[in-house]
Amino acid sequence: MSEIILKCLEPRPMAIARLMLIPFAGGGASVFRHWAKAFPAHIEVFALQLPGREDRINTPPFTDWTEMIGSCHAAMARWPKLPIAFYGHSLGAVIALELARTVATESPERLQHLFCAARPWPGKSYPIEQPDIDSLDDDEFLSVMNERYGTLHPSFEIDEIRELTLPSLRSDLKLLNSYNYNRNQPLPSPLTVYSGVADPITSIAPLNDWQSETTSNFTSRSFSGGHFFLETCRDELLHDMVQKLTQS
Repeated sequence: MSEIILKCLEPRPMAIARLMLIPFAGGGASVFRHWAKAFPAHIEVFALQLPGREDRINTPPFTDWTEMIGSCHAAMARWPKLPIAFYGHSLGAVIALELARTVATESPERLQHLFCAARPWPGKSYPIEQPDIDSLDDDEFLSVMNERYGTLHPSFEIDEIRELTLPSLRSDLKLLNSYNYNRNQPLPSPLTVYSGVADPITSIAPLNDWQSETTSNFTSRSFSGGHFFLETCRDELLHDMVQKLTQS
């Protein structure tokens, strides 16, 4: 069985809180490699590394949601019970929501903040995300992804990287398609939703739909750029996250 790896981006043994970062479909922990230094010393930053990418390229990827979430829970259970916040981008936003729900159910006082980016509220489905991708060859698949997200990640411009990352991207989209949203108790923590003004995925949906997931403060903010604004607007994004975490 594949396992989830939680990579510490900068060890901070004296930390009193943690932040878990969860990447977009096909992405790995290295997406966040420069993020830890933006956060104060009391927050230790981790990135979730799904199998099938980067240093886990030869490990079979998850395609079943229940199995993947179970592996996440097992990995988190080995941590000390410190306060925790989650940031998830696109596919990662849905994973972050489900992990935040678990923390809130077990120890609601531990959940500090949920940041969901580049993803409509998962309680509704949207036609733009419905094409059957399994039957598409690589060129057709990339064309659909480009239409769906407005642009492909820059790494897909490099032939060698594209060849390595396409299988994990396909698997992650199967993973997302296996997800079934279930209404749950709203979270007790603040929830912030981020989007890119040129991202077709979030422009089709009212982001305020996410507000139903919390009984605490809800905010949304848009950045210039498209689906991958976490890279093009990284400094602005991190500044906003730091402000919200230090106010929590």
